[in-house]
Amino acid sequence: MDPRRYQEFKRLQAEGRREDARASLQRFIDSFEPGDNREPWVREFLESGDCGRRIRHELYEQLVFPVLLDGYRRRDPWSILWLARTAQNLYASRSLHALLDFQSEQQLLRQGYEIDPNEDLRQNLLGSLLSWFAYCQHEWPAGILYGVDGASAPECDAILEEVRLAGTLDVDGASGAFLREFERRTREYRQRLQQAE
Repeated sequence: MDPRRYQEFKRLQAEGRREDARASLQRFIDSFEPGDNREPWVREFLESGDCGRRIRHELYEQLVFPVLLDGYRRRDPWSILWLARTAQNLYASRSLHALLDFQSEQQLLRQGYEIDPNEDLRQNLLGSLLSWFAYCQHEWPAGILYGVDGASAPECDAILEEVRLAGTLDVDGASGAFLREFERRTREYRQRLQQAE
């Protein structure tokens, strides 16, 4: 591995020299020998915060994802957490996402949390659930969404199960008021559905 190539890539990228930066990045990726342990570099890269919300495709596909996939297969919570945190890269590559059976960010976080209920996974899973709940109720009072459609009664029940999980993850109670109001709205909407039958 030649870390100078990565520094060169960053410099060229900052200078706006896109083609040169891309070539430099590929030279960096190619500088790893077949037997090299790539995990230390990937861990440092991800933990440094240098990657942003979305990692360049070639870097993700050729270097980061293989390390995370190996960890996923070993049921390593850190790898599963970072697969979830890089979900935008997964969603952008059907072939990579297929290797994880098209699991969503939330499904990955849940899997990681079930293996090791650590603080990072707890916070990320709670955040993912809260974002989903905000989406589900964004058309309130018209209804509660599940996907792009209005939730059915069984889907409301599934949402309420997730609300219960979020309540257990909300250890400091900071989201308690939001969860209670969302639960009330979901129950009210479910009642409307029953009355319409």
